[in-house]
Amino acid sequence: MRMLEKLPTLRALAGDRTLRIAVTGLSRSGKTAFITSLVQNLLSAVGRPARLPFLRAAAERRLLGARLLAPEADDLPPFPLDNTVAALAADPPHWPASTTDLRRVRLSLRFSTAGFLRVGLLRGTAQLTVEILDYPGEWLLDLPLLQQSYGDWSRAMLALARRGVRAPLARDWLDFLARHPADRADNPDTASRAHALYRDFLAACRDREQLSLLQPGRFLNPGQIVDISLLQFCPMPLAIGARVQPGTFAALMEERFEDYKRAIVQPFFAQLARSVDRQIVLVDVLRALNAGEEAFADQRLALDTILSAFRFGRRSLLRRLFGARIDRVLFAATKADHVPALQRDHLEALMANLVEAPTLRARAAHARVAAAALASIRCTEDGTDVIDGRKVDVVVGLPEGGERRVRFFPGIVPVTPPPAGFWGERFTEFPIFQPPRITGAESDGIPHINLDKALDFLLEDALT
Repeated sequence: MRMLEKLPTLRALAGDRTLRIAVTGLSRSGKTAFITSLVQNLLSAVGRPARLPFLRAAAERRLLGARLLAPEADDLPPFPLDNTVAALAADPPHWPASTTDLRRVRLSLRFSTAGFLRVGLLRGTAQLTVEILDYPGEWLLDLPLLQQSYGDWSRAMLALARRGVRAPLARDWLDFLARHPADRADNPDTASRAHALYRDFLAACRDREQLSLLQPGRFLNPGQIVDISLLQFCPMPLAIGARVQPGTFAALMEERFEDYKRAIVQPFFAQLARSVDRQIVLVDVLRALNAGEEAFADQRLALDTILSAFRFGRRSLLRRLFGARIDRVLFAATKADHVPALQRDHLEALMANLVEAPTLRARAAHARVAAAALASIRCTEDGTDVIDGRKVDVVVGLPEGGERRVRFFPGIVPVTPPPAGFWGERFTEFPIFQPPRITGAESDGIPHINLDKALDFLLEDALT
């Protein structure tokens, strides 16, 4: 009987089907811009296939129709597409606000089928529903907590807080913990104050030093949490092997840590792991380069921490019937329009090197993995300039809030993680360019760089 209940899925494999793509990335990596551009360009690809020349279904004119689907009647709020398009269509255009909670947008694509299976069984057209899940990338940093005890997590976070650029930022929080030791009687007000100081420390790490490995991620972007007391905890100094005594300050913190994992992290991870087919991880590599050696190393560690929680596996028939796993993963360095054409290959190579360890894990599970450099919304044009008597490649764009376009030389992007000598001076300070103004019409699309290559990797097999 259970097998019979699964039989409709066989039809989905042969004809109409749904493909769920999760868009993730750390703060300011460009998720909102990516989803807006993806949707608008897919909607325009039927009438203007040249917008997506490397998406094979569009280039071969097999994409026959594309439309937005109405939100489903469930608890998942829709992606604010109208608002993000309006921001880009304003005069002057501006970047849309980042999403702060789990969102979804759904499209229906009608296409001509190709390949032996579809020609033999269906002969004609098929429908693909593309469901895109968007959520703040900081939440991914919470997934490894599921495998950690409160003591182990506390020791790891305290060790980080006492090193490098974090140490001066953590001083107020650490001084407070020193005045309120773990074996004191529990006090909710003291716990709230400790949490606030720890959260301020995490925010300073993000905003001042551009650091990425900041746990718990929901301390910086909580989303819609009904019971805010679930967040009222922080790491505390605990000796290895020490048992937390009931009724103490540490016991209260440990209880809230476990409640947070049970009520927030576990349900989110379960929903993500059970329903996602494809994954794209967006990374602002250029911002980390600009921020310096510690920020760059911290971003790499955060990526490896995040991706250790994902399960990869081929989308075979048996797994489709009895529980699919992520089978294609794309790591994309964003803002590729901030470097000229010749440097984009460097940026892609650097992205591939940054995720080398997670990529090896995915390949061992027989998932398809790729690295890319893209600009979801292209803000610049390539040009040349003369610096110190030498002709160099630059990009030309309008800085946000500016009145004149500028020529910007980003320097040379390394193809591998830079050695220690590279960090003698800060990397080039990247401006924030104003996005191009769009009409907002579904038929027009949005200028981009390599978005079509990303889409082909994620959708190619589903559109054949």
